[in-house]
Amino acid sequence: MHKPPRTAAVIITGLKEGFSYASALKKARESISLDKLNIEKTKIRRAANGNMLIDVIGHNGAGKAIALKEKLSKVLKDEAKITRSVVKGDLRLVGLDVSTSFKDVIKAICSYGNCVKEDIKVGDIRTLNNRLCTSWVQCPLGAAVKIANLGKIGIGWTLARVDLLATRPTQCFKCWRFGHLRNACKSGDDFSGLCFKCGDSGHAAKQCSAPPACKICLIDGKTSFDRRERNVRACLRRLGRPAQLGGLRIWRYANMEVKFI
Repeated sequence: MHKPPRTAAVIITGLKEGFSYASALKKARESISLDKLNIEKTKIRRAANGNMLIDVIGHNGAGKAIALKEKLSKVLKDEAKITRSVVKGDLRLVGLDVSTSFKDVIKAICSYGNCVKEDIKVGDIRTLNNRLCTSWVQCPLGAAVKIANLGKIGIGWTLARVDLLATRPTQCFKCWRFGHLRNACKSGDDFSGLCFKCGDSGHAAKQCSAPPACKICLIDGKTSFDRRERNVRACLRRLGRPAQLGGLRIWRYANMEVKFI
């Protein structure tokens, strides 16, 4: 059985050059009582992009993080942008009937996972060979773990099987290589304006009708089968990260169009 995370987080992002995170945190501590928000324990750290991240530890961390976000937004409204960091998990739903809609999926995920619809993304509902349907869902990790532990959930008039998908490898969306994020990218390549599916310019992945292709593998002189399992596996091997290979099955579903609700 998977164990759900016990932390949620709030991110402080300075709006102006020279913004002092130390001064902002001091101002927040003087203005906000964690006891009144029923927050027993927090942990302060820097995010990968340099912003300040406040972990809210303990039971109902997500709800308490929302309350802290609202307070910080009032205290630092002209100085910083306050957002709630939601660690996401990916699910695959199998066995949906042909009448299932995006709203049906979202309603079920909210109900079984005890999360809000704003934190949910749903992929295309696709028909399988057995005439039943499948879809990809991204939701808060705690909700994903909770739902996956159930094995099956009711959506509409049917029971759908739930699979918790392994974590995606870390990928830079500037150079498209694996193992780092954009803020730590040292590559001179910038593919951020290209189609993430085929690697060409002039359109987005959502409108792309071309077959999937791996631009990185083309540059490296390798086959352009696609950017999914074979090439992710090869890229991670070159990075010396074989432990991450167990999560590659998620890439078979990476080309599903995501519907934002």
